Amino acid sequence: MTVVARKTPGDAPLSTTHWIAKRIRQYFGHLILSFLLASLAGLIANADPLLMRHWLDISLPQRQLVNSLVMVALIALCFIGRTAINGLASLLGFRVSQLLGHDLRSELLEHMTRLSADWHENTLLGEKLSRIEQDTEQIAQFSADALGTVLRSLIFFLLNLVIMFTLSWRMALTVLPLLPLFFVVRWRFRRLIASRADRAQAELGKASSQFAEHLNAVPEIQALGAEQRCIDRSIEVRRDMMGAQWSQRRAEIAFSVAVTAVMAFGILLLLGLGSHEYLEGSLTIGTLVAFYAYVTRVFDPVSTAMELYSRSQRMMASIRRVRDVLETDTSVPDFGHIDIGQEPRLRLGLACRDLEFRYTSDNEVLRQVSFHLAPGERIALIGESGSGKSSLALLLARMADPKAGEIEFEGMPLQDYTLAAVRRAICYVSQHPVLFSGSIRENLQYAREHASLEEMKSALKAAQLRALIERLPKGIDTLLGPGASSLSGGERQRLAVARALLRESAILILDEATSALDMPTERRILNSISRWNANQSIVFISHRVRSITWVDRIILLDRGRIVAEGNHELLYRQSAAYRRLFEKDEGPEPVEETAVTRLGVLRAGGRSNDAEQTIAFQSRVSSK
Repeated sequence: MTVVARKTPGDAPLSTTHWIAKRIRQYFGHLILSFLLASLAGLIANADPLLMRHWLDISLPQRQLVNSLVMVALIALCFIGRTAINGLASLLGFRVSQLLGHDLRSELLEHMTRLSADWHENTLLGEKLSRIEQDTEQIAQFSADALGTVLRSLIFFLLNLVIMFTLSWRMALTVLPLLPLFFVVRWRFRRLIASRADRAQAELGKASSQFAEHLNAVPEIQALGAEQRCIDRSIEVRRDMMGAQWSQRRAEIAFSVAVTAVMAFGILLLLGLGSHEYLEGSLTIGTLVAFYAYVTRVFDPVSTAMELYSRSQRMMASIRRVRDVLETDTSVPDFGHIDIGQEPRLRLGLACRDLEFRYTSDNEVLRQVSFHLAPGERIALIGESGSGKSSLALLLARMADPKAGEIEFEGMPLQDYTLAAVRRAICYVSQHPVLFSGSIRENLQYAREHASLEEMKSALKAAQLRALIERLPKGIDTLLGPGASSLSGGERQRLAVARALLRESAILILDEATSALDMPTERRILNSISRWNANQSIVFISHRVRSITWVDRIILLDRGRIVAEGNHELLYRQSAAYRRLFEKDEGPEPVEETAVTRLGVLRAGGRSNDAEQTIAFQSRVSSK
């Protein structure tokens, strides 16, 4: 065993500003360059009114054709220059937004992957996707241009004021008192926009979750004849989301109208006073036109800041949702400091002492459970539904931690090992295994990336799948389709078992991992698994006692307690509860109806008409 550095709990929560700054600081160089380019474009844009003033007041009245053409050319060059430079600044901002979004998505994905099973069971898929996609996009887009926009708005606001006072201090003083109205508008709309942004983001996550659940369950919906009910439910959730977004957008539009009304009043005062000044001869037409351009621009930075504030409320709602995930602690913390080798082997075994476990405070699932699993031993956990078998399996695989008691692996508390070490040493296979949409080979390689072809074939043979694989059009490289939906339930379970065997763990836990098979097939496979690795300890969990009577030891659970323990012969003689379970297994069971036998597509001598189909029984097969 190797001792590695012990992990420590996370730091105290950061403020939102520090949280954002920590993630964008590596892109400060890009942001500064984007800011400088946008500022340069702004300076060029601010030269337009002055050039226009010179053209109207000097070049045209004095009939200077060359000078007029030069002024027009300069105005055109200003327009082209600011557009091109703004484009470069925007491109840099977009790149930062891309990179920051990628970082946030990667961080979320990594953290979600490390969160315990209970969090994933209680969080809908659509909600997870909403936080990874929509929320990170909101944060990335805002963060990429917020600082630069604020700085540019401040700089050009002050610059425009200086130019306006230079052109006409009296008209500047007329317009300036209207600026505080913008801050009044901001204050009035702040809470309204924030609350509606939060609600809109929450409803968006709920709608995404509902749609994901609906689309994932279409075959079951059809089987239940519940199509219209589910459609209505999904549409209703979508309507709620639209209502929240509509409410948010109304508040934002009202905010924009209020800001525009203040600007319009300022322009009305400007044009009224400007007309008077022009008619009095104290103001030229060029100066009036230039002043009008600067007045609209002095309101622009404030208006931009207001729009930025509106966007910031949506971004803050997204940050709260993302931080809620990132700051969620796993219920199975990885604070262990003991590592093991790449090929773990049991020497002392695994021991459970007085385990207690509950999902809620008033729902005790396991009580005072104690037993020892020796190296190379095959044991079976049996009992009625709800007796705690699967909960005990989760504790053994450290997918949950006991509320009391202790599990020891090789004489050391299981919590003292790193989670990576536990995952190498103990392999857990559930009743509903997850397979991926790649090929059979790729699915097996999740257990051991560099496993040889012979090792894979050996594991498939132990899981009673080799004959099937040999009849598939591309053998082990046959694609399975999304979720391996082209395999039957029994075939999926057997492929998951083969993958687990390839893992070569010290302990293998099979939690009803062959429940989709008929009893004779299940018994053959369990015996085959038992012969795979003599040094491997195996824990079988099955509701069919007759399939596991041959194991070294059977542990009978009842209401979370061990009530009997021993081999089949001993328990059959001494335990009435065991005899009742055993007698329940009497009677014939139907042979597993696989996808192959059901569709009849792998008949002897058959061949696929379409070599590109994902699996043989998805192809139309004709006899030679």
